[in-house]
Amino acid sequence: MNRRESLAALAAAGTFGALASADERGAGRQVRAKYLYATADDFMVDVWHNGAKIPDSKRTLLHEIFGATVERIELDVAAGDWLVFNVVNNRLRWGGAHYFGLAGLVAEKEATFVSECESGRWSACDDPGQAPKFISVPGHLAMQPVQKIATPWDQGDERMRSVVGNWTGAPIWGAARNTWLKLRVA
Repeated sequence: MNRRESLAALAAAGTFGALASADERGAGRQVRAKYLYATADDFMVDVWHNGAKIPDSKRTLLHEIFGATVERIELDVAAGDWLVFNVVNNRLRWGGAHYFGLAGLVAEKEATFVSECESGRWSACDDPGQAPKFISVPGHLAMQPVQKIATPWDQGDERMRSVVGNWTGAPIWGAARNTWLKLRVA
């Protein structure tokens, strides 16, 4: 499958066959977040929860700053879930600066998880042909770690702190400027 066919398949599918309903997945499991805040330079294309695409009705654009975005996503996330974010950046803008920061919150200003490189719970997929499996299978490419950003967007951390409070995370990315980032929630 070439790149164009892979992207067409992603667009057509909309979801990637989550095996159980949200109620079945969350039953009896510890809720780790009620909503997410994400900041991206340039932006997030789509977000998936346990292989199912999150509908636009759950996503709220809070800020748009010269193309960079800050979003709030209404979503119950339990231990054992996984989240995937497709983020893109134009490397020719702003000297190559880019950014992805995330915080999952159970209540205002109470982050339970954040974007970071150290835990091994974050991984990246830079191949559109691998993206469907990366989205639908929790452990696929788990050994492909996210990377710290050499040239982060200078407003990213400030924007995260403005919506999260004492944000302790770090901006992350994959190796390509169109990448998928996965968090396996503990």
